[in-house]
Parts: sequence; structure tokens; C-alpha cells
Amino acid sequence: MRALWFGVSAASLLGCDPDAKLCRERMQSAQAVVAQVDGKSKASVDQSLAAVTEAHAACEKAKLGTEREQLLKAKNELSAQRELLAQRENRKRAQAPTADELLQLVKNGDPSCPKGQAYKPKDSKNEVRCSGPQLVDMPAEALKTYFGDRRFKLTSNDPNTLRAEHGGETFVFAFDQPGGTPRCVTAYAASGVSWQEVAARLSGTQPEKLKLDQPVKTPKGELLELKVEHATDQPKVTLCHGQAAPSP
Repeated sequence: MRALWFGVSAASLLGCDPDAKLCRERMQSAQAVVAQVDGKSKASVDQSLAAVTEAHAACEKAKLGTEREQLLKAKNELSAQRELLAQRENRKRAQAPTADELLQLVKNGDPSCPKGQAYKPKDSKNEVRCSGPQLVDMPAEALKTYFGDRRFKLTSNDPNTLRAEHGGETFVFAFDQPGGTPRCVTAYAASGVSWQEVAARLSGTQPEKLKLDQPVKTPKGELLELKVEHATDQPKVTLCHGQAAPSP
């Protein structure tokens, strides 16, 4: 992870307000810890996150806007790094499915990936079909697992957003509340990928049924607002939940 920095001048520690003084003292202490953080060590990241969280709480109480913003940014970046490390640990602990588990996946589908997709497990000749919700309907934790398992870099600037990046692809999810399902998702396509392919991957709607900047009707009957920019060259596709589709 990149180095984090938030500056505290010696003069700023000399103020008369005790809350402001405590804020800046803890901010300075947190900076010393963060300066030594090892982004590959969960323990080191946890230590830095604890120091920054404590400093942020003090600065919230002191109502110091600049300090709060700097610490909140550091807190979010450390939280995202901790989450990434935790996901890597989980992947290492995860075992390949047993023969019986694989039979069940082949028979019933995999609920952890969007319906309409499919994959072949390692060392298996059988195809597993996905049976889970579409990306536009997938809860935040499921999205983190889905993209983490596919080696995407996950970041979050605030509790209501999630960004997943890998190669030339980027997905940005916006939530009304932390942990919920997305209100909107914006996808930046890799070179050579059409906007129809991107929108179909997000919604589960067949590409031939999609029309530029027209509402998208999902397989479960919901209408999604569709906005496409740069339709012919590395398109940017945004889908947002809207009103339910009318009955036929």
C-alpha cells in the first residue's frame, strides 16, 4: 500500500483548547505508527488502524475539520488494506471442494456467482453453473468475496462505496447503506469490450435485448436506469435501481 501522511506542526500543539491539543497529540502519535506500517502484515495494519481510529475520535470531539478529513482518509485506506489481507487469508485457508461437494455444485449450481455465468473448477472436467444474484443485486460482502476470489483489487473511500479493479476493468458500487445491495454500479470496460457485454454482465439481461440509454429489464422483472458514455471505445456503463417493471 502507498505511504500515508498527515502533517501536524509543532506550533499547532500549543493551542489552549484541551480537546484540540489532545486531537493533535494523538494525530502526531498515529503518524509515527503509520510511518512504519507494513502493508503486507495484518498485525501491522491493525496497529496503525487502531492508532488512527483513536486519533480520529479525538479530532471528531474537537471538531477540527482538516484533521478529521486527513484521519478519515487514512482510516479508510487502512481499513481497505486490512480487508484485502483478510480476504487473502481466507482464500489460502479455503480448500478445494470434495468430490461430494463438487457433485452438489454441478447439480444445484454455485450461489456465490451470478446466474447465467459458469466455470470449471480446477482439475475438474465438469462445468458448474452459477445460481446467485446478479452483480447489481449482490450484497456488499458477497461482492467483496466475488471480486476478491478473482484477484481484483478492492478499495473503499467510504462505507457506502466499493471499488474493484483488475487489469483494464473497474467496477464502482454505490450503496444507500453499508453492507446493503448496490443502488448504482458503474463499470469501466476493458479495451475491446462492448457496452452491451458490460451491461449484460452486471444485470443478467441478454445483450441483444439492450438498447442504448434505455431502461434495462432484468430477468426478475425490475427496470434499471442505464447510462452509457463512450459507447464505441472503452465504454463507461452505469446501472441504477429504479421503479419495478410494469406487469405484462
